[in-house]
Amino acid sequence: MTTSGAALPSANGPGADNVGSGTAEPHGAVPDDQPGSASMTECAPCVARPLPLPQRVESVRAAIAAEPEPLVTLTHLLQLCRDEHPVLQERIQDPACRARAARIAAGVMPLLPAQAPGAVFGPQARGALAAALAPDPDLPAVVVARALAELLDEHYFRSFIESFRRRSPYQPGVGDPIPLDSPDLRQVTTLPPTSPPWRLANRLDETRHVRLAGEWVMQFQVVFDYGLAGALSGLIGPDTIVATCHPNQTLAEFRFPADTRGRTFPVRPADEQRQHREIDRLIGAAVAAGASIVVLPELCVTEPLAARLQGWTCRPDGPRMLVAGSYHHDGHDGHDGPPRRRNTAVAYLRGCPSPLTQDKHSPADRPVNEDIQPPGWPQLRVHVSDDGWHLVMAICRDLLNPHAVHALTEAGANLLLVPAMSETMTAFGGPVANLVGAGQAFVAVANNPADFSGPAEPTARRPARALFGHPGFGQLTRLVQPPGAEPGVALLHVQTGQLQWLDTGTARPHPGRTGTAMLPVWAGRLARLTGPARFGPDRWQSTQVALRAAAALVLLTDDSRHGPAVLLTERAPDLAHYPGQLVFPGGGAEAGDDGPAATALREAAEETGLDPGSVQILGTLPPLAHPDSGFLLTPVLAWSAGPVFTGTTNLAEVSTLTTIPLRRRAYADPEERALAADQGTPIGGSRPAPLGAVTGTILDLLRGMLDLGGTPDAATAGADPVQGTVLPPLTLRSWKQSQ
Repeated sequence: MTTSGAALPSANGPGADNVGSGTAEPHGAVPDDQPGSASMTECAPCVARPLPLPQRVESVRAAIAAEPEPLVTLTHLLQLCRDEHPVLQERIQDPACRARAARIAAGVMPLLPAQAPGAVFGPQARGALAAALAPDPDLPAVVVARALAELLDEHYFRSFIESFRRRSPYQPGVGDPIPLDSPDLRQVTTLPPTSPPWRLANRLDETRHVRLAGEWVMQFQVVFDYGLAGALSGLIGPDTIVATCHPNQTLAEFRFPADTRGRTFPVRPADEQRQHREIDRLIGAAVAAGASIVVLPELCVTEPLAARLQGWTCRPDGPRMLVAGSYHHDGHDGHDGPPRRRNTAVAYLRGCPSPLTQDKHSPADRPVNEDIQPPGWPQLRVHVSDDGWHLVMAICRDLLNPHAVHALTEAGANLLLVPAMSETMTAFGGPVANLVGAGQAFVAVANNPADFSGPAEPTARRPARALFGHPGFGQLTRLVQPPGAEPGVALLHVQTGQLQWLDTGTARPHPGRTGTAMLPVWAGRLARLTGPARFGPDRWQSTQVALRAAAALVLLTDDSRHGPAVLLTERAPDLAHYPGQLVFPGGGAEAGDDGPAATALREAAEETGLDPGSVQILGTLPPLAHPDSGFLLTPVLAWSAGPVFTGTTNLAEVSTLTTIPLRRRAYADPEERALAADQGTPIGGSRPAPLGAVTGTILDLLRGMLDLGGTPDAATAGADPVQGTVLPPLTLRSWKQSQ
């Protein structure tokens, strides 16, 4: 890229690749008496010296005087703004300077043609625009250029859309314009956006609808495709539900062929017919729940299976768009030599016979060494709709590439559908949050399978099943972490930002289990709460686990009707650990903590706003190891006749505060609560929360120490065993008076 100010040629023909070439002619020869003159007679374009400012402005004026297309004229103006950004940044702050530039732009306005999609500038309009940039010792031309750019953007952005569509598929070069679209989020979601939908910073190389491409377009083949602009229109609306389907439980359900060098290709489902039946069942459950966009995970299909799924978008009751995951395959890509190994995502859109495809360009090394060979220059294809959506498909680690995320952000991607196969969703949070915050994007990441544990691991490794980004989320992203490993569907309601997990209720048997008899409820609960049984010739090897010291505050109070009661927090539903569960306030020890009591009190104050001076420490219980979270937890017992809350609840971690009578056993999982409801046991509350496993263990220890049975007495027969007294998080000062 140079700053020579060379004019961008107009691209009037359909199918043109670029608005401008982005190159400059070589500049003057090196004098003979200078070193290097024998081997170089001209400067290379990459080190060309910029023209002096007066010549640059005259070059822009000449180009504008000859240019009929508003988009190209705007590009010339923005290039001058980019080249002279230090001057513009300083002088644009002067109100008098801005006012003069605005008056000049207002004088040009009457000479411009009427607003229309195909508007072009005649000789009079072009002359007026060029004359507006005439030299003025008191007013820099770049300030006027900025005012003219905003004027053209406001009045002719509809013609920009037509210009980009005419060039589709459009691959910009450095300094070329790219489209910026911002759908009216007020028509899509009832939640307020987390930030303005466009121009989050004072960028001088963009207007509301156009931005100049930077050097990021040299790292990827960025293509804006308007071929499905009409078919994609209305894909996202207030009633849209986006679903991610998760068909697999363990890695044992996949085939991982490996060569002698440890490379794995192709990864595919071990039983394709069973996989097809499971995927069909999940898609059916998703559309029955109202989903119009369905996303499947990475490598959950083969190429033939993906093709068979296209029929779903041909059904009147099927989804409008189906991202059928991705698959490994060999392809030539039009080059000579052996075929390349590829990982390709495919999507089907209702009414479009040809699928949308996207190749993965970032090979993975976990859970396997994925042996793919991306074809040449990696491509980011942006499918633009008539109503302003920039749809992009990315495959797993492509979303973790910081250069790709930067390119997607600059390209204005605001709808990302991502098939993934990752043993953790934590790393996806940052890139997705960046896209949501910068471009008000909607993002859906479908992960698979539920359990990434190896055959010799004693504990299950279960990543989140899905990750969603939504402009109305306070934390920009949320995870879906169901309690079990059964296949299911995650749903995002676009209008409200509500997340939902559909447990489809057909758990597959683990390898090695025998018998087909229906398990009783209690046996099913035990199976869910224990790790998967491992069968095979390999001997089980013990695994050392490093545990971090942690403490939890077990705060006891006295309830005149029920006896001892304990304070619990209901965790926020989008947290990685214990989402939506009732747990004690607590967390990991820090360097400045003087023992477990200090850790427990500090964590309780941070999470709930509890005043440590309002409680009395009684003692501690034996530490409990929790390998899944990596903590060695010390329960710290405390008493308070009336705890005082001087702060507010940390809503990022805690949804509500809850008191549970210690005498009353709480139902620990949804199946047990449902069974109790069938037997007529009063549960109370419309949204009971389950107890965390460690929390239930500590409560059982306390009941045993105090010789409290698990059967309610007459005084507690009608009490709510799960939610107890629910405290609104913003009115904690009233808690003491409610006791």
